[in-house]
Amino acid sequence: MDEMIEFLHKGPLAPLKKWGTKFSIWPTHLVTACCGVELAHAFASGYDGERLGVLNFGMARQTNCIVVEGAITRKMARALKITYEQMPDPKFVIVMGACGIKGGIFWNGYNMVKPFEVVPVKYFAPGCPPTPESLLRCFRSLQKEIDTGEAKNSIVYPEVKKVEEGKKRAKRVPPSPKYVANNPSVIVDMPREEKWAEGKEVVAKLSEILGELCEKIKITGKNRVAIRIKKDNFVEAAKKMLEAGFDHVKSVNVVDVPHENKFIVEYVTSSYLNPEYRSILVTLISEIERSDPVFPSLIEVWPSADYLERELHELFGVWFEGNPWMGRKFLLAPDTPETPLRKDFKLQEEVYAGGE
Repeated sequence: MDEMIEFLHKGPLAPLKKWGTKFSIWPTHLVTACCGVELAHAFASGYDGERLGVLNFGMARQTNCIVVEGAITRKMARALKITYEQMPDPKFVIVMGACGIKGGIFWNGYNMVKPFEVVPVKYFAPGCPPTPESLLRCFRSLQKEIDTGEAKNSIVYPEVKKVEEGKKRAKRVPPSPKYVANNPSVIVDMPREEKWAEGKEVVAKLSEILGELCEKIKITGKNRVAIRIKKDNFVEAAKKMLEAGFDHVKSVNVVDVPHENKFIVEYVTSSYLNPEYRSILVTLISEIERSDPVFPSLIEVWPSADYLERELHELFGVWFEGNPWMGRKFLLAPDTPETPLRKDFKLQEEVYAGGE
């Protein structure tokens, strides 16, 4: 018997402890994804989970149950462990949703951790999304276990009988085969131009600002412009963009293209202060060799690029020359594999189980 349940069944006050715990399960919810909506549904007026003696509570030190809603990453596992350890005994954990049980759509991600490897889990509510009924089933099952000391599933599926030898099996549609396609080339420029009346005028201004530094410029959407710039000219081009009024970087991105042995580096810039450019996003694009991923940092031009460069250094291994944070851990948990978003990082493969 689980030690928490065993505690409730021992001593002269056992009936009182069981009764009090059964009808005062106060789950704190560890929300990392969309399952929080289903939990809210289960305790809203339609289902009214509180009538069962279950009341959502916000503080770990005054609660006796955790409901894990969503995927648990390596960094979030520490928060889950700390929350569990702060709770008074007896305490229980319920996991809801496919993400919490096995990672969901992120099942083969480098950063996924299964909650039952971190804390002892009592019950699972499967599904994507799980229904409010399935979550309330978990609470009812927990209450029955507190009462009887015996853990039981709320649903038992019948066993599948094996086909006897000599009998024909019913025909089934075969599972879809797994195809591995050749890697397509990565095309940065979009082939069509969106309807944007001022677009050509903006492109003409940007071409004039950058001059020979601009290798290629193209409208990629309404209020969107992409500019190709060689790596050696990137810092100078950024300075010219800053002088023109593009005063910050909104995002920095790296695209890994292993079959072409290159990284595509993108800086998306815009303006807060210049009304003319406030609604426009200009993406500066360059390429570097994958075998020598060094790129000049732009923090001296745009300080807002600092956080993003640190992040991409950890995820892809690109060294942003001039950023003092290079070579140090910043975003990821200490035990995370090196450069996990590079496509040569080995992910868990899909397993296809065919019928007999």
